[in-house]
Amino acid sequence: MTISNQRTALDPVANVFKAEGFYAYGTFDDQNRWCVACDVEEGHIDIRIGDDGYEMDAWATLTGMYVDEENMRRRYALERLARVSIPAIQRGMLDDTEQLHWDDVEKGIAIRKTIQLPFATTEILPEIAMNQLNDVNETLLFLARQINS
Repeated sequence: MTISNQRTALDPVANVFKAEGFYAYGTFDDQNRWCVACDVEEGHIDIRIGDDGYEMDAWATLTGMYVDEENMRRRYALERLARVSIPAIQRGMLDDTEQLHWDDVEKGIAIRKTIQLPFATTEILPEIAMNQLNDVNETLLFLARQINS
């Protein structure tokens, strides 16, 4: 499917989000695929054309996990502990739809959850997206407690 066709196919998605009061816009994602993106306080949503419907990514970052730590050496040690814990957490606590990583810019753990949705869900995509973001944020808080315990 060409970029032009993807843009046309995703126009209704952007319109549904805009009608619900979200700022939604078309852009290229990190893999150079056309998507509709929506940035909200809870995180970010990307919606693309998938194999047989929509592919939705909901992602968020637990920003500044150790920003309150005044001792720089201890802060770096805590950040390193979080980074080295990520592969084990990924294998043992997350499923194939969830990807956990350390965000160097935001200085915290970040999770991206990808789900497949049928085209028939167009009208309820904002509701699904917010539910996914809530799940992602709950998972982030749970994982932060696991890392810090």
